[in-house]
Amino acid sequence: MEKILKASEPKRIGIIADSHGNREATAAAILLLRERGAGLLVHLGDFCDSVRHDRAAAMIDLLIQNTVLAVKGNNDFLVENMLADDRRPPDAEGFKVLEYLRDVPVIRVRGDIRFAHSLPFDTLRAFYEPIDTGNTRRAEELFAEADFRILFCGHSHLPILFRKSDGRVTRETVPAERPIALRDSERYILVAGAAADGECALYDGEAGTYERLRVGSGLGI
Repeated sequence: MEKILKASEPKRIGIIADSHGNREATAAAILLLRERGAGLLVHLGDFCDSVRHDRAAAMIDLLIQNTVLAVKGNNDFLVENMLADDRRPPDAEGFKVLEYLRDVPVIRVRGDIRFAHSLPFDTLRAFYEPIDTGNTRRAEELFAEADFRILFCGHSHLPILFRKSDGRVTRETVPAERPIALRDSERYILVAGAAADGECALYDGEAGTYERLRVGSGLGI
């Protein structure tokens, strides 16, 4: 399932990924991104955790209360399947979680920008197949397979940037608290890092920049 974001949506977008049920860390990321002027917040999946699925309801309430748009990650998919198992019908809270998860798309699209947990395709492999395997091989294939200019994704937890420029793909570490210029002549895959590890990011579509942000160390993250 794919959902389209309107071009009129705010240009400054807060990016969160891989919370894995950590509500406190996610709330801190939301607060920081709002303080930095994010008019739209997108969670790139794995807001739930299949091992700690009892935290799903509180996490989803947080996303709804803060109008955070989400895409589905592999852990969210597993929690959805557990709750949909007729052999163990969920309670009222579980039904609410299941209803939410069923409506979460695999990808969101805004012009030539894609938001996904990993691959920007509406298939099961999009949840599970990592882009960053320590080299540029999968990124090179993905730039050839899909037509995005920028892909924001999570899944592999380490903040990494893949850049395609003049036919060459590079893998780069993303420095914290320092905006990176995203040039119109280049293509990018930006792995956001995990909110559970204190990571989030800010994309400014008007300025054409991406900034990796670190959330407070006092949270035990």
